Amino acid sequence: MNTQEFCKTFNLLDFVREHLDGHQPFTMALEDFVVTFHDVGILEFKPKAESQQYLVLSAGVHGNETAPMEIVSDMVHDLLNGKLDLRCHLLVLIGHPKAMLEENRFIDFNLNRMFNGEWKKYWERRDEICEVERAKRLEEAVKDFFSQSCANDTRTHLDLHTAIRASKYEKFAIYPYLDSREHNPAVFNVMQDCGVNTILLYHKPSTVFSYHSSHNFKADSITVELGKVKPFGENNREDFAAAEKTLRQLVEASYNFDHTTRYKANGQRLFKVKRELLRVSDDSHLNVDDGLANFSSFEKGFELLSDPEEPYIVENDGEAIVFPNNNVPIGQRMALVVEEV
Repeated sequence: MNTQEFCKTFNLLDFVREHLDGHQPFTMALEDFVVTFHDVGILEFKPKAESQQYLVLSAGVHGNETAPMEIVSDMVHDLLNGKLDLRCHLLVLIGHPKAMLEENRFIDFNLNRMFNGEWKKYWERRDEICEVERAKRLEEAVKDFFSQSCANDTRTHLDLHTAIRASKYEKFAIYPYLDSREHNPAVFNVMQDCGVNTILLYHKPSTVFSYHSSHNFKADSITVELGKVKPFGENNREDFAAAEKTLRQLVEASYNFDHTTRYKANGQRLFKVKRELLRVSDDSHLNVDDGLANFSSFEKGFELLSDPEEPYIVENDGEAIVFPNNNVPIGQRMALVVEEV
């Protein structure tokens, strides 16, 4: 293989499309780093210079969320061609190649509900649910990557998405539950520099990718919603300019991690979960339009959830709703009620 020619013409998304069923691992040594193609959509970059920063960039956990995949693909091309300097340990993940090919959110099951070992519950059904083995493979990749780091190294995981639902705040992030750890101000500042000025502080363990890396490897992890879902080739990259600039600075290790609370002075909105609304019967029903935007707010006294046994009446002006969904089975979440911190 002619390494120079391979790098010059390389497009990560095309490469993934051509190797949906996987490929044998291979490694290339370039001037400043070594890159290993571990598997389809799993690339590890190791700088030859010493670095204490370990960064995971995942995109395409949902296959129709194209903008983050385009951004990451361009960054990989620039790394391979010397247009972007690598000064950190970097793991790049295209989460769901098969769903990416079809530009569907998922194939058989929501991949972002399969992490933190949740895939084990479905292992016997792995032949009928393709996301099971993919979740296992992605977890292995993250484990192998972060296991190379030391206690004092910086571990960061940005799981990049775009949203299918409109949002009152176009760009927002979900900071996973931290168990006994404190929120890191540097994460809020990174988000603000990405153009993300709204953050939801999650309230309990979950099965999303960012919680997995946070819980198991004490990484500074976050799920980032960068805008609206659009087909490949239809994203206005200017809408993502701040995020892309910050991501590139992180890769170059030129980003200054700021542990102050400047995000507060700059108007970042933080929300916390007040209540989780569950479907408790066939009669449970959210009294909202199907297309209601995330973070839409209500006045005190509004009956947000109708149910003969467990209705929910808005208790305070300004309570807002996130992820409303009337089409869930009994026992599952219909929405989150959130309030600004």
